[in-house]
Amino acid sequence: MAKKESQNKTKRKLAKGKLYEIPNYAQSEEFTSSAACAIMVLKYINKNFKPKKEDEFSIWNEAVNGSVWHGSKYGLAYAMSKRGAKLHIVSSNQKDEGYERKLAVYEGINLDTLRSSFNEIKEKTKTAGIKEVHGIITVNTVKNTINNGNIPILLVDANKINPYLDSSPHWIVVKGYDEDSFYINDPYSDSTIAIEPNALKEAIGYENEYHMVVVKASRR
Repeated sequence: MAKKESQNKTKRKLAKGKLYEIPNYAQSEEFTSSAACAIMVLKYINKNFKPKKEDEFSIWNEAVNGSVWHGSKYGLAYAMSKRGAKLHIVSSNQKDEGYERKLAVYEGINLDTLRSSFNEIKEKTKTAGIKEVHGIITVNTVKNTINNGNIPILLVDANKINPYLDSSPHWIVVKGYDEDSFYINDPYSDSTIAIEPNALKEAIGYENEYHMVVVKASRR
């Protein structure tokens, strides 16, 4: 079960746990959740970052890089790294395009183009020094990521966060947790949502794949 919370109420409710005061940012299009999440976190870690609407689409173009429209883990990480974020990737699939192949067929993207784009952006992240760690992402993984001074940008199934949406890949920012709930910034609803651990567990990942961009929370 998920419910909206005001940031002030969220802060008061927080007992045992950790919370980053990450601002919300509404995605402009159904497919720009990756860029909206990037903007939220970049605004938090860099007080001088004043995004304009064109920044959202610039980041989105880099996050997509010829791939599926919601943006890949590599593209998202690379776009944020270019803008000063210190980060790494946690992923259950490092070898191929995975679920993106099914989406590419639906979105009318040539599979050879998808493969070429996948290899290109993966190589760019390596060149940029962005590390990728293999792992299955769980609720405890998310909690430990926050406890270790990092901000998780998490791939989820949109339908599990918002039942009015179809099942599709969607990016969210997990800003913290307490004894009862995790607190997520959802760019689709432009709000902070309190979500119970079991509900987050059901939402994490898409098509049995798990991807998370882990951003160092140090501010400048």
